[in-house]
Amino acid sequence: MTRQAGWIAAEAVIGMAGTVVTTFLVARIVGPDQVGRAALASAVVMLVQPIAAYAFTNAMVQRPALATPDIASVLWTSLGLAVALALTIAAAGLLLPGLLGPGVGPLLAALALVLPLNAIEGTANGVLLRRHTFRELALRGIGAHTVGLATGLSLALAGAGAWAIVGQQLAFFGTAAALAAAFARLPAVPVLHLGTIRGMARFAVTSAAGGIAERAGLRLFLLVVAGGLPALAGVLQIAFRIVEVARDLPSPFVHRYGLPALSRLRPRPEAFQRRLQALCSLAGLAFAPVFAGLALCAPDVQAVLLGPAWTGIVAPVQVLSAALALGAFALPFGMAFTAAGRPEVNLVLTVGGIGLTLLLALLVPKAGPPAAAAWAAALLADAAAASVFASRWLGFPLRRQARLLAAALLPAAAVVAAVLAAEAAGLLPARPALLVLAAKVAIGAAAGGPILVLLARAPWREVSAPVPDAS
Repeated sequence: MTRQAGWIAAEAVIGMAGTVVTTFLVARIVGPDQVGRAALASAVVMLVQPIAAYAFTNAMVQRPALATPDIASVLWTSLGLAVALALTIAAAGLLLPGLLGPGVGPLLAALALVLPLNAIEGTANGVLLRRHTFRELALRGIGAHTVGLATGLSLALAGAGAWAIVGQQLAFFGTAAALAAAFARLPAVPVLHLGTIRGMARFAVTSAAGGIAERAGLRLFLLVVAGGLPALAGVLQIAFRIVEVARDLPSPFVHRYGLPALSRLRPRPEAFQRRLQALCSLAGLAFAPVFAGLALCAPDVQAVLLGPAWTGIVAPVQVLSAALALGAFALPFGMAFTAAGRPEVNLVLTVGGIGLTLLLALLVPKAGPPAAAAWAAALLADAAAASVFASRWLGFPLRRQARLLAAALLPAAAVVAAVLAAEAAGLLPARPALLVLAAKVAIGAAAGGPILVLLARAPWREVSAPVPDAS
């Protein structure tokens, strides 16, 4: 288990580094307007991505048995859906080139090509997750980030503008699909068992709808608030992306340690709750301090990663980070509902979140800080609703959740207090921004790290223990 955790950590760290270098260095080179054009196109494609990419992934993990014809049936069904979606989106982009803003249509048509690649990768991921082959999953992610970095940066330096981001996305998903398919040894046999698809259909449809709903909030928010305004779309996209880098760090751990284990423990409610509590505890302890630190360091992050053209992202990053620090412990709930066989709970939560998000998007001014505040309010409302549903459907009492939140805020508070005290005492360097950022990170880690390690020992023992036989 320790070795598997090492592979997951390597993928998370390299993925974060690749995202930082690719996304933010490319954004620094091409500027907010070009980033915004690509962001508006990506919002449409990523909105429907769960249909092609991940509808069947969790359903494959849940099945008691999965034979070669079953895998082939999922592959061809996913590819058929993906091709149909890609052709529709590409046609819309080419026939309506100015729909979302000047020059967005051709970008939209090109980005639609990622959907068939997602279908291949999603099928392979289902196979790899069933086998607990975390090494191969990590190598897939590492390889995709490496190729995406080289492609995006090369195109940006060559003056490709928004096309550098499109090229990076195609290279990333293409590499991920090729590696995942090779590691999973996907069967390319012409088999389509309708019985297999019917057996997975309910779970797959619910998962896809939940994934769309989850993504719809941010994508529709971006389109409503910044549609036709590429520069504003660029600022919001990068602000959201900075926060997403931190939020995405726990995703491989939560999904790979959580979904297979909790799925097996589903018949044993007490063991299920112990494992879920440990996952929530680790998520809160590890990432509430990260989000709190990000809120403090937002000006330095902007200066180091993006430069003066991007000062508009500072306030949005601070607001979003503060909201996520409060909800970090609740990050595993969506996965837990899926493992418990209740993916419809995620659908209800996310549909409600979409309604709130769109309402706020229609009310806020078309500017960065108000838009970020509205999105932060939606995030907090979603975390609160998930907590209530976890209490109702998973038997995870709110008072226990409150204790997890309080524990997570201890290292976060230590990080904030230490950095602010050092700043007030004049202990931080005046410049350059990279040195200031490094000093704040070091001080925060020294203050919050020991508390985190002390509080995380017990939940880590629970999460890293072998999964008991659920029979």
